[in-house]
This record gives sequence, structure tokens and C-alpha cells, in this order.
Amino acid sequence: MANAVITMKTKIISHRGLTTISCMENSIAAINNAADLKIDMVEVDVRRTRDSQIICFHDPDIDGMLIRDLDYSDIIKLNSQIPTLEQILWSAKDKIGVEIEIKEQDYEYEVISIVLDYFAYDDFVMKSFNPEVVKKIKVLNSNITTGLLLGSAYTLEQLFLIINESLTCSLFKETKADFISPFYKIIEAGWCYKFSKDQVPIQAWTVNDEDSIRNLINQQVHSIVTDIPEVAIGIREIVLNES
Repeated sequence: MANAVITMKTKIISHRGLTTISCMENSIAAINNAADLKIDMVEVDVRRTRDSQIICFHDPDIDGMLIRDLDYSDIIKLNSQIPTLEQILWSAKDKIGVEIEIKEQDYEYEVISIVLDYFAYDDFVMKSFNPEVVKKIKVLNSNITTGLLLGSAYTLEQLFLIINESLTCSLFKETKADFISPFYKIIEAGWCYKFSKDQVPIQAWTVNDEDSIRNLINQQVHSIVTDIPEVAIGIREIVLNES
């Protein structure tokens, strides 16, 4: 069978700034590595500290203490490499696009304000597992490209949510998101058929299996979030040359 003609170039996104170069995730060094490797975009997670600093950190706690209960000065004593969002944006500006995952509610406005000081609308996107966060971003600024994440845990509740969303796209429509971002196994299981049929851009996360990366590129998903972005870019070039 002849190869399918690839009409869309799948965007490759570094998950938390990770590459095959060993580095702390969500750090300035990680962002610089991704930029040096010419990755399309870099994803970072953001949380708010007790003293209202927006920082880049994935987990809700550090050393058993909740981020929201700590001042930033406390956090950098525990790990001096944890940056503020502003530090990350300053490092990424004019080098690499940024995808911002907002982990909790109620600080959407602060994040938007910081990002717009550094980036034009075409150079960043925002996303969240929390549909209320995605809705709030669109209410505050409809010009921002947003994504709804899907598949946060292996639970019965999540399974019901995935099945319902795959049949109705109801949360996606309610949030007015611009793209859907499911765990890649959800795509492989065929649960994104309606999104695909409705021509909704689909982003797959977090894909570190090379065969899966190739298959998703062949399916022309909009974007792939991965810990091995430079490997994924190499696969993309091979697929594009084959098509």
C-alpha cells in the first residue's frame, strides 16, 4: 500500500522541557535545551505560591508541603532550580513557543497577564485538565488558544468521562477550547473518532514510544507532547520524506 500523503506537519512539544539531555523538568536549563535543539514548543506546568508567585512546577507539593502553603522564598530554599513563570518566559522569548498547563483554578488572570508581557498570541497556548480553568481563560481573553486535557488518571470516573466525551464532545464544546489533548492511549483505542470527524485539532500526550509517535504523525494529529522531542522530530522528518 502506498504511503498516505501528509498534508499537515505535526507539531512536536517538549514535555516539561524534557529532552534526551538529562535535566530537571520545568527548569530554565530544560527550556534552553529544548530551544537549542530547535523543538517546536516547550510545555511547562504552573502553580501559585502563598505569596502569589506563579512558578513552574508539576506536583502540588514539595517535600510533603503544598506549594500553595509556601512562599517562593521557602521553595527556592528547598530547590533553587524551581523558576517563576516570568523567568521561564524571559528565557524562552524569541527562541521557542510555550505551552502553559495551569494546574489549579483562580489564578488564570495572573498567568495571562504575565504571558502577554512576553509573548504574542501566536507563540503560546494554555491548557488544563480542569474545564473551569479553560472556560475562564476564554472568558478573560478569547484570543488565547486553549486546550482541554483528557485522561488524568486510571479511574472509573475518568473512564466514564472519556467515554462520554468521545461520544458527545460536551465538555470540549462547553469550554470553547480550540483543541483536545487526550492521553495518547485514548487516541490509539479509537475514542477520538468524533473529534477527528468534526476536524477538532488533537494533541497527544505524553508519547515516548517511537512506533506510537510514527503512527500518530501518520494519523496527522495536530501535536505530540513527548519526553524525547528531538527523536520525535527525526521520526517526523522520515515520515514526511516517505509521504
